[in-house]
Amino acid sequence: MTQTISIQPEWLSGFLGVAAPVIVRLISGMNASRRFKSIVAIIVSTILGFVSSFLAGQFSFGVILQSSAIAFSTSQVLYDQFFKDALR
Repeated sequence: MTQTISIQPEWLSGFLGVAAPVIVRLISGMNASRRFKSIVAIIVSTILGFVSSFLAGQFSFGVILQSSAIAFSTSQVLYDQFFKDALR
């Protein structure tokens, strides 16, 4: 008898969203404008939404959108609370 592990994309995107502030910082560089960093954060969150939906086997527009929103929200809160001062 085999057991399957069900990964929920919301949990996975939240987990991946923890690393997003560091990823955005590496991509955007130190002297990038706030607008550019925001665009990079949205793109990274969308990619994380695709990845988490795909890995969870729930690849639909609604799940991708929800996963992307969770990754973006998680990354923004963590950036504001923990990484903002540390990454300056």
